[in-house]
Amino acid sequence: MKAAGNECPSVKAVADQQPEKGHLIDFVTPGSPAAKAGIEAGWRLLRIDNQKFGDLIDYRILESDDLLTLLVRQDTGKLKRIKIRKPAGTSLGLRYDPLTIDPLHNCPNNCLFCFVDQNPQGLRNALYVKDDDYRLSFLYGNFITLNRVREKELKRIIRLQLSPLYISVHTTNPALRMKMMGSKLAKKGLDNLKLLVQAGIKIHCQLVLCPEINTGAELERSVADLAVMGGNILSVALVPVGLTGHRSELFALKGFTAEKACRLIKQVEELQRQFLASRGSRFIFLSDEFYNLAALAYPPAETYEGYPQLENGVGLARSFLDELKQLDNRLPQREPGNRELTVTIVTGKAAVSLLEQLVARLKLIERLKINLVIAENYFFGKAVTVSGLLTGSDLLKALENREKGDLVFISNNLLRDTGDLFLDGLSVDDVEAVLKVPLRVVNGPLELLVGLSEHLVDIQD
Repeated sequence: MKAAGNECPSVKAVADQQPEKGHLIDFVTPGSPAAKAGIEAGWRLLRIDNQKFGDLIDYRILESDDLLTLLVRQDTGKLKRIKIRKPAGTSLGLRYDPLTIDPLHNCPNNCLFCFVDQNPQGLRNALYVKDDDYRLSFLYGNFITLNRVREKELKRIIRLQLSPLYISVHTTNPALRMKMMGSKLAKKGLDNLKLLVQAGIKIHCQLVLCPEINTGAELERSVADLAVMGGNILSVALVPVGLTGHRSELFALKGFTAEKACRLIKQVEELQRQFLASRGSRFIFLSDEFYNLAALAYPPAETYEGYPQLENGVGLARSFLDELKQLDNRLPQREPGNRELTVTIVTGKAAVSLLEQLVARLKLIERLKINLVIAENYFFGKAVTVSGLLTGSDLLKALENREKGDLVFISNNLLRDTGDLFLDGLSVDDVEAVLKVPLRVVNGPLELLVGLSEHLVDIQD
């Protein structure tokens, strides 16, 4: 979206003006258009097609064209103009510091269940930052509360139709929402939600459920209120409160027991039947953790209606199981004479039953030995069992004094930031150096099979 008639001044003309600070490039995605053009982390991007940009939304609009002229300041201070041709609508592959380009909108709340408040000491600074930024919600699916979004920002969201957004509601009871969020602005957040929905913005909601606080009748009230707002509320995810071993001097919260999880599942299944009849959609969806707690089978794929909140842990297990079925006709065979290959798969306790099914299939491959290692979470506490909260140090502890074999596989949901950092700040390279065997990061059974194919022969289509 280039400004008509904008003439690009020469590099010298820009250099002769008051120096532009530009925006610090924090990371360049390997193989991206920017990487191929020679752009490096540490440089600053000043303009795209001679246009300055204020934040990540402006940048995303400008970078969407197929032919771009970038003005950058190298880390030496030298200005350079770079032309890049790429498919329209694709990313340049640049990330900035801060991520939003201009200052991040920090969270104004003091939620009773905030996971950041339960982090141990000594982590990377980024893990103590609470964001409540509508730009990250639109671009990355971060959940926000809308409690402190300003009027001009609401107008911008509506003008640009930044949709869908992901909103943390937790309850539609204004007084209870203020209590749960520790903020007098919580009611305003509900008003802002209604305004956006009425303006055509599509919304995915989440309710973090705290037993005896926003469950039972309060839950039914909340989902009923959200349903009344109409079809622009696309889905509502129900997730259990996460409690770590670092809740010193925090509000006394209770977690879900197996019995409470069973009761909730029955309640939600009845509500889903009602919504399916009235809306043509089940509307509300439970995260996998409830079925784990209740020791019940995961619902079939069709009940997730396209997995609208997969990244929120809603349907990940069912998606994994359905992908697992695709392995049956794709397992490789080994030729006579090949040596035995030993691989290790590491997971958290919550995913054990899923990984056991994967291992059972992989054991059909001749001369392939599989070690399945269940890692305890020492970092956040043993009560935390999901794989996504395992750290690099947890991984090393789990594999200490164990046979690791030729390869170690982990899920990509253990990693954050640029895709190579664990929550405790260790990188994939750091862990791999200690293990002294290759560490492979995969997204599901099929990617794991591809990883194995590098070491096996006669892969069948």
